[in-house]
Amino acid sequence: MAVTVITTPGGSTSNSYCSLADADTYFERRLHSDTWDSASDDSKNPALVMATWLLDKDFNWVGLKVTTTQALRWPRSGVYTPDSQYVSSSTIPTFLREATAELAMWLIASDRFAEQSTAGFSQIKIGSLFATIDKMDRTTRIPEIVRDMVSFYGEDKSYQPRTLERC
Repeated sequence: MAVTVITTPGGSTSNSYCSLADADTYFERRLHSDTWDSASDDSKNPALVMATWLLDKDFNWVGLKVTTTQALRWPRSGVYTPDSQYVSSSTIPTFLREATAELAMWLIASDRFAEQSTAGFSQIKIGSLFATIDKMDRTTRIPEIVRDMVSFYGEDKSYQPRTLERC
């Protein structure tokens, strides 16, 4: 069954911050968008919905939801840009539409929810071959570019920054 993307700001049935048309426009001006360009609409639409779900699930956003009946966590009130400009509480801001598109392309590129092939291992030894697995070298839920795009407006609660180990 095909997924229908609903982007009505504040709507009780909305399921995406970014329409397919807005995402296509964003990728027209972005380099290296072959993954998006070659995907079918039947892949793009669920990716936009899933990207929205991940952003809402993983981020603690600034401000407050505008209504208690809106399906998504944006639009929000009490939000300002880095230049102290008020972010309209009746629309979905551009940064969020673009971050949703970016995350959707990342989701299309491969199955980001598949188990890592080295999950559960800290070291592997086969004969004289020995490998130590880097626990921090795992696919993240939100790529760095998307985190950067929205970082002023919310904190990624799923993010585990790498720490340097002391020798």
